[in-house]
Amino acid sequence: MGVGLQQVRNYRGFQNDESKVVAFDLLHEPKEYVKHFERYATSVVSIIGFGRRVATFTDPIITEVIAVMQRAAELNVPGKTFPMLMESFPFLAKFPNWMAPWKQGLGKGQGRGRPFFYALAEEAVNNPNLENCYARKIFEEAPKHNLSRQEISSLSGNLFGAGSDTSSSTLVTFVLACCAFPETLTKAWEELDRVVGPHRSPTFQDEADLPYVKAFVKEVLRWRSVAIIGGQPHAPIKDDHYKGWLIPRNTWVQGNVWAIHHHEREFPDPDRFNPDRYVKDSPDQRPFPGEKGYMTFGWGRRVCSGQGLAEQGTFITIARLIWGFRIEKALDDQGCEKPVDIFDYTNGLNMRPNPFDCRITPRNTEIRAAIEREGRQALQDLSRYDGETQYRMSTYYAAEKL
Repeated sequence: MGVGLQQVRNYRGFQNDESKVVAFDLLHEPKEYVKHFERYATSVVSIIGFGRRVATFTDPIITEVIAVMQRAAELNVPGKTFPMLMESFPFLAKFPNWMAPWKQGLGKGQGRGRPFFYALAEEAVNNPNLENCYARKIFEEAPKHNLSRQEISSLSGNLFGAGSDTSSSTLVTFVLACCAFPETLTKAWEELDRVVGPHRSPTFQDEADLPYVKAFVKEVLRWRSVAIIGGQPHAPIKDDHYKGWLIPRNTWVQGNVWAIHHHEREFPDPDRFNPDRYVKDSPDQRPFPGEKGYMTFGWGRRVCSGQGLAEQGTFITIARLIWGFRIEKALDDQGCEKPVDIFDYTNGLNMRPNPFDCRITPRNTEIRAAIEREGRQALQDLSRYDGETQYRMSTYYAAEKL
């Protein structure tokens, strides 16, 4: 309903414009590249969910919501900490809620009234000046399915959880790959210069003519997948045996995406970033059971529902940034390149590189002019989604308790 494969094509217009704004912002504040990526990802899902874009990276909804989503990712590692430690020690789940704070997780302290994302959705529905959005569709369908406030809040908030932290983390990994493996950019620049040229940035219509750039995007998704244990859990409907192991009926089964994407059989020298793995007839290509060549979004009927949205946004943004910029290691006081660590990542269900410095500069003056022109036009076209919420997560629940 919100991010299905048929629906996401309708989002290409504003997704493309928001990507142009990222390039525009990087011209003026390249050191804030992580914040620009977070603003972009949050704005796209905010337009889809609530009909309103996020214009600046100082908007509290970015820092607050992404912080919560990152905290949720930390809590969701099975066996690591509460509440997921109950997977290792099931007896802990038998304690009553009032004496088991570990069972409350992120829901702790939600107040007596409306959950936060319910309030955001209700605000969007009641504002006639905002565009049609997912929140309005949810409220239209709520009576038919007898949805509670908590369920409406979860459906609305899931967009942020699935689209903001994950998409921005993928783009940060892209920057790290460019810094660590600069030799991979030469083919991409040649292809983009031949197909696109310096006077405009890539579009979705160029995708079929950019096989190496598409391979580059696939390798970003494979090399350091954000969700390292692979999408939604599955469970067998009956006892199953696999290589001598019994998997009892209804057992939580989750794939190890890191292991799958780093198996030497399909991906020799797996920690080397190498887009040629996905180039047809390349000697580096190996057979892979999945059609796409990666399992970043899980598999089966419980594959991530936002896969289509994430893939098309990642493609257009990476294609535009490679076209527009040189992305290189930062220099120290002596003018020498600072090394980057391709293993220095956060520790959680979702991961992203820990902070690192880099240099992001336009490739030439013609491209700079095109980025400026397109960025200003994109901001004008996106103005239809301008608006501001009255709610802040940091103060909302305290007010609800009054």
